[in-house]
Amino acid sequence: MHTLVACLHQTEPEQRVLAANLLLQLDMLENPDGRSVFKDEAVEVLLESLSSQENFTAQALAASFLSNLGGTYSWSGESYTAAWLSKKAGLTSKSHRNMIRNIDWQDACLQDTEINSWSNKFARAIIGIGVPFISALAKGLQSKVKGTSHDCLVCAAWLASELASLGENDIRYYACEILLLDIVHHLHPGNELDERVLACMCVYNYTSGKGKQKLMSLSEGSRESLRRLSSFTWMAEELLQVTDYYLPRKPRVSCVHTQILEIGQPGNGAATAITFFRGQLFVGYFNGTIRAWDIKGQRAVIIREVKEHKKAVTCFALSETGQNLLSGSADKSIRVWKMAQRKLECVEVFQIKEAVQKFDIYGDKIIVLTHKNVLKFSCSARSTQTFYKSKHVKSLALSQGKAYLGCGDLSIQELDVSVESKIEIRAPTRSWRISKQSISSIVLYKDWMYCGGSQVEGSAIKDWKRRCKPTMTMPMPKGTNVEAMAVVEDFIYLTCNKSPSVIQIWLREKQQKVGRLSAGSKITSIFTANDIIFCGTETGLIKAWIPL
Repeated sequence: MHTLVACLHQTEPEQRVLAANLLLQLDMLENPDGRSVFKDEAVEVLLESLSSQENFTAQALAASFLSNLGGTYSWSGESYTAAWLSKKAGLTSKSHRNMIRNIDWQDACLQDTEINSWSNKFARAIIGIGVPFISALAKGLQSKVKGTSHDCLVCAAWLASELASLGENDIRYYACEILLLDIVHHLHPGNELDERVLACMCVYNYTSGKGKQKLMSLSEGSRESLRRLSSFTWMAEELLQVTDYYLPRKPRVSCVHTQILEIGQPGNGAATAITFFRGQLFVGYFNGTIRAWDIKGQRAVIIREVKEHKKAVTCFALSETGQNLLSGSADKSIRVWKMAQRKLECVEVFQIKEAVQKFDIYGDKIIVLTHKNVLKFSCSARSTQTFYKSKHVKSLALSQGKAYLGCGDLSIQELDVSVESKIEIRAPTRSWRISKQSISSIVLYKDWMYCGGSQVEGSAIKDWKRRCKPTMTMPMPKGTNVEAMAVVEDFIYLTCNKSPSVIQIWLREKQQKVGRLSAGSKITSIFTANDIIFCGTETGLIKAWIPL
């Protein structure tokens, strides 16, 4: 221990920070409930380095160490503090979690209840330091080095959570006054999802109690970002309820989109399927290739590429736990992929009777949409059942064990996957005028179902069942049919047969067309994640935009 204390007085800033971190960890183990000279010296070095604008390496080291005060590490030694906090903030959806890179959400450390006692001890030590710690954290948040500001945000979120549980209102209010303006910048689209969720967690905890008045001073843009986060974390929803109660006014929606990404290499044909898995963008191509792109800002690098499908990769889905990625193909197979030692391996292949257009998973069952039929495939029994042979099903969406199917006769069917019961939500439309129309896309968002064909219709699922007709309708020009659709908090994105290289932007609440995005060539897939709209094109390019 005395050797480490001597290192605190070295001239090299990086060595001082390393020694301070080790000393602080050791002292907390030996003296968790009290202050000591060693602990005070170590913290002083860390805060001095974090506040420094001269040595970015030492500042980054200090920020990294402070971001892990909660002591959450995976079995392999990687820091999982941000993942642990995101889980506490309510990030539970498997698709949302897979937007965050290199996290095993089944790791034991994310289920460990003992983390809280260790975390509380560190939090009490920070409370004893008080204002100097908050001031240094503010300077770290303002760093132009991305990693440093991210680590300081993690530390701020951890501290906010602990202060709320310990009931330390005075220092929490001071932290709210000092940190809030720097934190809200991380709420906006364009930031990583874990950053946005952690920023929301900070706002939620720091503005509790006396800090509630600070919510009233949030800009319209910040409130807009909270609304867009409401589908990711319950904290955003509750913050909006508070602000809307005190400041009742119509929400501002910025309809302007800016392009943030354009990636692709020729040779694999059209980009026919897109998803996120383990924080990386996976793209399936017409020739059967699957590529994984690591995206950082506006740059992307191919980090994995496999070609085991014999024909086009048409769709992706995540396994029930979110641990595996499944790919469907026109070669009549579904492959199961697992990340093993950061390599993508195919661990299982399911042979399907027909070319796969789309599929989704519930438990042991895979509901598969082919050109002619709806199939229910049992993974354990390797058996297949066929449904709706005469309905010419064109679209599929699955939620909570129920598959919703859009048909060629404009009917909507519901299939309970567990008990195989069927409900006709909307009866067929029998008219010679609609003989060539169908429901080509079904999207579920929150508790609503949207159907796209010659027009877009939407309603809460329970209202569809009760009234057998939609609550809202978005008419399309004569001869126009929706080919693909994606729905987010503010917008409905459409691609149509009359303008195959364009994504139309519609306001979800007002059903009003407000803009368009040009892909430059025919769009072959669209996908939304973290308020980003992605599209794949027939030339193999992937483009992405965010709302401003």
